Amino acid sequence: MHEHNVRQYLDDTASIEGWFFPIDASLFGTLDEVQRREAIAGNLFEIGVHHGKSAILLARMLRDDEHLGVCDVFGQQELNVDHSGEGSRELFLRNMTQFAPHVRLRVFAKRSDQLTIDETTNRCRMIHIDGGHRPVDVIGDLELSERALSRDGIVIVDDVFNPSWPGVGEGVHRYFAREHAAFVPIIIGGNKAFFVRHAAYVRYRPWLERIAANELFTSAAFHFEFKEWLGTNVLIASRRDWVDLHPMEAARLHALR
Repeated sequence: MHEHNVRQYLDDTASIEGWFFPIDASLFGTLDEVQRREAIAGNLFEIGVHHGKSAILLARMLRDDEHLGVCDVFGQQELNVDHSGEGSRELFLRNMTQFAPHVRLRVFAKRSDQLTIDETTNRCRMIHIDGGHRPVDVIGDLELSERALSRDGIVIVDDVFNPSWPGVGEGVHRYFAREHAAFVPIIIGGNKAFFVRHAAYVRYRPWLERIAANELFTSAAFHFEFKEWLGTNVLIASRRDWVDLHPMEAARLHALR
């Protein structure tokens, strides 16, 4: 997806309630473009949709013969143990109809730990995890992604470094403490971390270097540099004027375009 398409998406969905920083939307679009150039195809899937803010972007990324699957408990809030969001199926479907009217969409109103391989498929090129925020939920969603992700797909986890949801970071680190964790990180964005399978890292590495060199992604507010995390050189998106800030002030700055 080209930068101007991402900008159009941000304009179109500005009024939709949700937590999706422009830097992360741009990274979604950039990595979608990388996958297009590398001929990496497959379905898209999202766990936790709220009102559809990020699902709309995923829907606009779809190509021929691909479909978008989403999973959310919606009105069954008794299943939302940690109260991480309160999605509305009515608002979600209304927003999808308005902003992605021709999407090939499959909706699963259940907890993600109840998803089957027939529902997720095993050929997803991009999976966005923003469901339950307890460690057990995050670990379970990463394990699900092991089954659902294609060989060269990308897994994106929300709130890994968000101090308001420490269980997400704990879940990620407990998952990677295992001897045979399936994934390695490639990028840390504004509020999301991006992962691929071990064997796919070498395929994405040249593209990460091009992103760091501002060849695929340009931003007056951010620059990119490599740092080590979980034993891997990871591309970090950093604000050019970054200082230690209160989390809400950091979120405000991220939201400024």
